[in-house]
Order: sequence, then structure tokens, then C-alpha cells
Amino acid sequence: MDAVRGAALLASTVATALVWLGGRQLGPGFRPVDGTRADRVVDAVTAVLVDNRALPVFALLLGYGVAVRMRPRARAAGPHGEPHAGPQAGAYAGPDEAEWGDALRRAGVLLGLGALHAALVLEADVLGTLAVLLVLAVPLARARTRTHVLVVVLVVPALLVNGAVDGLGGTAGFPDAPEDYLLSVVDRVGTWLLGLVLLLPVQSGLVVAVVVGVRLARSGWGSDPAGHRRGLLLLGGLAGAIGVAGALPYARVLGAGVVPDVVDGLVAGVLGSVTGPAGALGAVCLGLAATLGAARSGPGAGTGAPIGPGAGTYAVAALALLGRGSLGVYLAHSAVLALVLAPWAGGAGDRWGSAAVTGLAVAVWAATFAAALAAVVLAPRPGPQTGPDDPQPSERQGRERSSAT
Repeated sequence: MDAVRGAALLASTVATALVWLGGRQLGPGFRPVDGTRADRVVDAVTAVLVDNRALPVFALLLGYGVAVRMRPRARAAGPHGEPHAGPQAGAYAGPDEAEWGDALRRAGVLLGLGALHAALVLEADVLGTLAVLLVLAVPLARARTRTHVLVVVLVVPALLVNGAVDGLGGTAGFPDAPEDYLLSVVDRVGTWLLGLVLLLPVQSGLVVAVVVGVRLARSGWGSDPAGHRRGLLLLGGLAGAIGVAGALPYARVLGAGVVPDVVDGLVAGVLGSVTGPAGALGAVCLGLAATLGAARSGPGAGTGAPIGPGAGTYAVAALALLGRGSLGVYLAHSAVLALVLAPWAGGAGDRWGSAAVTGLAVAVWAATFAAALAAVVLAPRPGPQTGPDDPQPSERQGRERSSAT
């Protein structure tokens, strides 16, 4: 899961970079309507892989992480979080005080960092939204299946509204950010607070992805991908196909490079939004299967011998390193992109098109991946030990993990 999160940071970085596009007429998805053919191709591709896909992936991983963190009591209550019948019928209970305290502390840190990030760099911060989702994920991690179904039904309208906003996009018209940095700070703080309060009902559609993450944690597939690789491939393929099919009308609208009529824009945006959680599930499941396969591709694979370090194992370890530090990596990526693209800094977002901005985002992510890969490859590894002081395998593996980190 850490490796999947590290790979998902690529989509997050692209989404962050596209926010800085401005200085001209914008169309659906807040993309410039005067782009080149390369811009239109990139707009269509990012409509399928990034828009309404990147943030749901992190919402799903958040729900998964909260459910895993609370798993011991969930198992005591039953395999799916429901109470046992019979003598343990009273075993089910909601989150206790310690669990709420832990969640609120972590959400508070996210909210504080989100406010600082918005004030200094980018008002389109996602940490505040994730902080709210973290608090909502706590009761969902212990909820029964019927509660999950009810919650999904209740928040589906939010997905429709979110899709409508994307479908109309920049055609509604929004003022560009101030070029003066101090004025931009005031503008960003106000926009972030307004968005966190007024757009929270719209963002509540992300609760669907949180519920999907909780269900994935309960299935055990995420914690044992090797034992469920075929199921992950099948579920990932099906969910991914739904996500891609739902995004195709939106990709066609963005790829056209013109402002569509209201109906076409709304239908395309809504379809792209409601299939976002399915696309996120497909990405996570296929990502788990892919990283598992890559990690098994080193020397010794298929021979019964321990798998030695190869390109695949190093790549997965580097992605996992990025995933474990995803919060800091996200903030670092945002700061670097702002220095180049923000109107109060390099100002390239007002001049470049979607292709150039996306290329910059890919380069920034690739640079951090290369740094993580170098850290993994160059990390010292303790050799085999003999004698009475030889540590147990679990201890030795722990040392190796600490060294790689």
C-alpha cells in the first residue's frame, strides 16, 4: 500500500500543477480553451487518469489505513465489523475515546498543515479535506454493512454536484490570483476557508471512496495481496474499466478544446465524477498486483530461492519510501511547482499549456522518485552473521527496513 501511495503521488502532482493554469479563458476542467493539439491530448489523458481520480485514491487509502489501524477491535466484533451472534453479541462497539483522540490529533495536524499550505502556497489544498474525511472514517471503520450502503446512497448527490462543477468548469469565470505575494496570501486564505466550509458538502462525495477503502481493509486483500492477486486483478480490471468508461465523455469534451453546451458539459462532468471511486479502486487493486509482481521479479524469482534485489524490487522499495513520506512529498511538490507556475513567482502557469505544465509535474515527481531510488540502492545492508549473537530473521529484516528508510 505504501508503494501504491507513492505511485499515486504522480497523479496528485499533475493535479496540483494543473491548478496553476490561468491568465486566459478556461473551459471545462479549468483547462485553457486556446491550447495546442498536444495540450488537447494531455487534457484528454489527464481527464481519464487524474481528474476525479487522484483525490479519491487518497481518500480510499485513508479509509483503508484507518480501518487497518482499528482492525484489532473490528476483528473481535466480527470479520466484517458486525457483532457476533450468541455469547459475544455485545462485542460490537463504536470507536472508543482513545481512538477518537488519536484520530482528532491526526486530523488536527492535517488541518493545521493544510491551512499553512494554503496561506503560503496553494488555496486548492487537499489536506483540509482529508482531515475531515479522516474524522468521518473513524465511525465508518466500525460501521455495519448496511450503514455503509446508507452512507453511500446519501452522499451520491454530492458526486453529482461535484461533476456539475467540473462540467461547467472555468466557463463560470473566476478571477486570476494576485501577482503580489502578500495580497495572494490574503486571497488564498479566504478562498481556502470558503472552499472548506461551502464546498465541504460537495467534497462529501469522497466518502464513497473512504467506504470502499474500509471494505478493502476488511476483505484482507490489501494486507495479503499475494494470496489474492487474481482477485485483485479481476476486481481492478472491472473497476478500472468502469472508471475509464465513465471518464471518456469528459475526456472527449476536454480534448475538443472548446466550450461545450451546458448539457454536454454537465453530463460529461457528472459521469466522470460518479465513476471516480470505481476508477480509484481499480487503480489501487491493479497497483497492488503490479507492485507485487515487480517485487517478485528480482534474481531467484521462480526458483524457490530468496528473491534478490533487482530493478523491480528496488523500484517498489523506492515507491514505498515515497508513500511513507507522502505528506512531506506532497507539500514539497506543491512548493516547487508554485515557484515556477504561480503568478507571484515564475508565472509560467499563465503562459504554458496543459502539456508543458503536466510535463513539469512529471519531472518533479520523477526527481523525488530518483532520490528515493538512490536512497534505497545506496542504503547499507547488513551482511549475514554467525554465532550466538546472530539476530533472528524478523529482527534482521527490521534492521534492513530501518536502514533502507
